[in-house]
Amino acid sequence: MGTPQLALGENGAAAARAAMVARLETSGEVKPGPVREALLALPRQVLMPQAYVRRSAPDETPPRWDLLDWSRPADREELLERLHSGESIAIQHEGEPILGRDAGARRGGAMTAMSSTLGMTADLLQLLDLRPGQRVLDIGTGAGVTAAVACFVCGDAGVVTLDIDPYVTAAAGERLAALGYRPAVATGDGTTGRPDAGPYDRIFVSFAVPRVPEALVEQLAPGGH
Repeated sequence: MGTPQLALGENGAAAARAAMVARLETSGEVKPGPVREALLALPRQVLMPQAYVRRSAPDETPPRWDLLDWSRPADREELLERLHSGESIAIQHEGEPILGRDAGARRGGAMTAMSSTLGMTADLLQLLDLRPGQRVLDIGTGAGVTAAVACFVCGDAGVVTLDIDPYVTAAAGERLAALGYRPAVATGDGTTGRPDAGPYDRIFVSFAVPRVPEALVEQLAPGGH
């Protein structure tokens, strides 16, 4: 279900954000607490000023995509709806550089970086029981949403976000800084973690692994999650 027609710009983005969080509260995926407050405060168009929408049918080959751009007024209404739909958001096509790219059409290939569905992300963040001053390792940076929530709740001094794709970490670092957050942003293998900055009170992993990597267990502080 899309967002209502909204005035475009920052006021429209704030209204779309509030409506999205209200829907997640109604569905039971978001509860009162710091994660809810972070999601209400987080301008998603800053972390994802560009996002892909699929223009082709599911069985059509090659697939066709459009990269929407917040800086283009003609794209803003559709981008606002997409960013606040609660669904996963495609942010990278075929491993491309994310910063400095042109908006417009793409054909073929596949999406190689996503921002996960927000209900699932919020549920996992709430299970982590984030608190001020905790040290957090966020593995699988994506668009930087989980890192931004961790910075909002815990303070950015103890947050490390790690992704294997240097284009993903470059974009996330710049956009988190635009929000006033300066966590440690690192590029590397998520299964090995980031031992030099540990141990961590909380570790968030947003990619599939056959089993919990032993390195991450070793980097978890006593009593951590």
